[in-house]
Amino acid sequence: MTGLSSPSDSLYMALTNELPAFLSKSLLQCKSLPALPSVALRVLDIARSSRATLNDYAKAIEHDPALTMRLVALANSAYYARASTSIHTCIEAMQRLGLNATLAVVLGFTLFQYAQGGTYRNRTWQRAITSALVARYLAEQLCPDKSGSTFTLALLQDIGILALQAAYPEEAEALYADTALSHGEITLSEQAYFGCDHTLVGAWLAAKWGMPDHTVMTIRQSHESFLLNDKALLCIRLSGPIADAWLSRSPASQLAAVLYQLKTVSYISALKIDEVLHNVQQQTDILANALNMTTSVEVDSMTLLAEAHQLLFQHTLMLSSQLEDQKQALASLRYPDENQKEHSRWDASLKGQRSGLIRRPKNK
Repeated sequence: MTGLSSPSDSLYMALTNELPAFLSKSLLQCKSLPALPSVALRVLDIARSSRATLNDYAKAIEHDPALTMRLVALANSAYYARASTSIHTCIEAMQRLGLNATLAVVLGFTLFQYAQGGTYRNRTWQRAITSALVARYLAEQLCPDKSGSTFTLALLQDIGILALQAAYPEEAEALYADTALSHGEITLSEQAYFGCDHTLVGAWLAAKWGMPDHTVMTIRQSHESFLLNDKALLCIRLSGPIADAWLSRSPASQLAAVLYQLKTVSYISALKIDEVLHNVQQQTDILANALNMTTSVEVDSMTLLAEAHQLLFQHTLMLSSQLEDQKQALASLRYPDENQKEHSRWDASLKGQRSGLIRRPKNK
């Protein structure tokens, strides 16, 4: 494995010590851990700049002839080359493919080259791509200058799964093959089996590659709460749950759950989820064809969002009703005598009104 720099010793050692001893030993001895070539690390470095141009990316990619040929071949494929002339250079390929597909190919060329080897590997690949797209379009609304870096960071947030699959192939087959498990349930299963989850393993792997500390810690914290002020990190934390909803068998209910959690984020009101989902719908179709993924999920973004909002409204009404019931029950437990007297007065008043016997008290 080659890289641009040696790992940050302090952070790498801290993450190594945080791993269970048996797991760090297995990972260090594994000869098939995912690796990033120097060109991919350079591309990740460029993506962190808001001023990066396609020419900057092309110059970096051209240092890897095999990767350049792959991009050119993809750009000349039937899917992209309809009624177009053949292209021969990296910059031309990038202009035709677009930055999203280019970044996905560059990183996926090494990390996900065996994604078609099993259903769970393909699912990991699909989640990574969908999360990256979601993160980019969220960032374009909340922090436009960081849209490129959020794409790549979201794409890398689950690389720990790839490392665990490499070190424990048989266990991974059993752990990740159950398509009924949610991503959260998978994380809990990892903690039960390995003593940690894939975010720690992914951060450790990124540190081993020599990636910047900020990138390493973003991967480590990628699955935590939405309650934070860092908008770029929020985009990444949101990207996974929204991708899970998009890829699930019941997308509306899962998306409604995400929208409910977002109520706690003060500045999220300006976010246009409909635009995010619309763009994801368009881009996933393109990337599915470009990257040889299985058939993309058939989801209508407008229908999905409408159903999610309806479920959220129903859920909110139910919670309000339950809260009112709990308040009344709590009041009756705290003040049983006063409540009984109040009910007695109310009953007497009602009876008096019916019989016409209630008289107004005389002024003293």
